[in-house]
Amino acid sequence: MKLEELYDRYGEKLYHYLTIKLASAEDAEDILQEVFLRLARYSIRWKFVRNEEPYFFRVARNEANRFLKRKHQDEINSQNASALAQVINDSIITDCPDRSDKESLSLALAQLPEEQREVIVLKFFEGLTLKEIAMSCSLSLNTVASRYRYGLSKLKSLLEAKDD
Repeated sequence: MKLEELYDRYGEKLYHYLTIKLASAEDAEDILQEVFLRLARYSIRWKFVRNEEPYFFRVARNEANRFLKRKHQDEINSQNASALAQVINDSIITDCPDRSDKESLSLALAQLPEEQREVIVLKFFEGLTLKEIAMSCSLSLNTVASRYRYGLSKLKSLLEAKDD
């Protein structure tokens, strides 16, 4: 498959994922470009990958982590929560008809620990299975399942607290 076809097939999904991970649309664009440059540079590696989608998410995750380390932003702190909520709101939550529900979900997602948020975003908004998430994040399936379970539980608590 040609690089252009891969970009057409996975570019938007990877961009959404990177936007959430980096809390910046501009940084996500830059890193997405780096991801596809890396894929072009090392095309011999991924041409033999059986399940390419988790592999591409792993490359995107690794590039994003490199970027965050360079900028000394290993974790998004609470000061960035509202900015992250806006990015989440603008980039991935499109199916909520009620604006207040959409904003509540965005704020709740922004308050989750980054590890839990990443798994939930990949599962719900990017459509990966838990097994694919485990492969793309280089984690065990049990770790991904617990992050998913704890993330959903915390998300539910945050949304219920908002309703009270």
